[in-house]
Amino acid sequence: MFRLRGGGVPYRDFFLAVAVTSVVFTTVAVISVLGVFGAVVMPVPVLYYYSRLGRLPGILVFALSLAVTLIVLRGLHLQIGLVYFFLLGSLGVVLSEVLRKDWSIEKTVICCGCVLLSLGFIVLAYLSLSSGKMPWSVIETPVSAMVRENIDMYARAGVPAQHIELIRGNADQITRVLVGLFPSIALVSTVFLVWVNILEGKWLFRKKGMWYPSFGDLSLWKTFDKTIWLGIIAGIFMMIPLEGLRILGLNVLIVLLFIYMLQGLAITSFFFQRKNVPVLLRVFGYFLVFAQQFLLLIVAVVGLVDTWVDFRKLAKKSG
Repeated sequence: MFRLRGGGVPYRDFFLAVAVTSVVFTTVAVISVLGVFGAVVMPVPVLYYYSRLGRLPGILVFALSLAVTLIVLRGLHLQIGLVYFFLLGSLGVVLSEVLRKDWSIEKTVICCGCVLLSLGFIVLAYLSLSSGKMPWSVIETPVSAMVRENIDMYARAGVPAQHIELIRGNADQITRVLVGLFPSIALVSTVFLVWVNILEGKWLFRKKGMWYPSFGDLSLWKTFDKTIWLGIIAGIFMMIPLEGLRILGLNVLIVLLFIYMLQGLAITSFFFQRKNVPVLLRVFGYFLVFAQQFLLLIVAVVGLVDTWVDFRKLAKKSG
C-alpha cells in the first residue's frame, strides 16, 4: 500500500481527506445561504482528519484544501474570503491539539477561544497595517456595508417607506453602535463556534470509534453563581451618561446573556434526556430556539433564574 513518506498515512486516505475538506469549503463558499451556517461545520473535517492522520498530514490536508478551494472559486469567477476559511479551518487544528489534553469543558473552550481570537486579532492587525487604517476603521467598512444591505433587504421585503427612511437616516449611528459592540460579538461568536464544534466532534468521533474527551454530563453544566455580578456591573455602566461606558455596559450585558443562554440550553438538554425525547425532535427543538429570537431570550432567562431556582435539582427531587 502506498503511504506518505515518513507519515505512515495511505495516499488514498490522504487524498480522500483533501477531497472531502475541499468539497465542504467550496460548498459553503458557493452556496451563499450557508455562509453563516457553514461556520459551524467547516472546522469539523479539519478536526477529524488532523486527529486521524496526524499533525503533518493534517496540516497538509488543510493547506491543500484551501488551495483547491481558491482555484475552484477563481475558476467560477467567485470571490473568496480566504481569511474566513483560514480562521475556521484553524479552529479544527486548535481543537484537535487541545482535546488531546483531556481538559474540562470550560478550560477547553476558553483555550480554543483565546487562540482563535488571537489569530483573528493578528489578521485584523495585518489588514490595518496593510491598508493604513486604524483597526476599528477596518471593522467599520464591512459593518457599514452590512447595514446598507439590510436596509435594502427590508425595503424589498415591503417595510413601509417611512420606516426605511428612518433607519437609513440613522445608518451611521447604527454602524457606530455595532462597531462598539464588536468585542462582545466577536467573543460570543467565537465561544459559540468552539462549543458547537466540540459537540459535533464528539458525535463524529464516537460514531467512528475514535477516542474523545467525555467532559462529563454537559446537561448538568452551570456557570458560577457570582456571574450575576456581571449584570450589576453592566447596569451601573449603562446608567452613566457617557457613551463609552454605556457601550461597555452593553458589551458586558451581551456576554452575560450568552453565558445564561448556554446554561438555559443545558437545562433544555437535561429535560430532553429526562423525558427521552427522540433525537429528531431534539434537533427540531434546538432549531426553533435559534430560529426564533424570543425563544432564545426565554432560554437565557431560564438560565438566569436557574441561579436561584435550580430547575434540575427540583426535577430530581420530584422524580
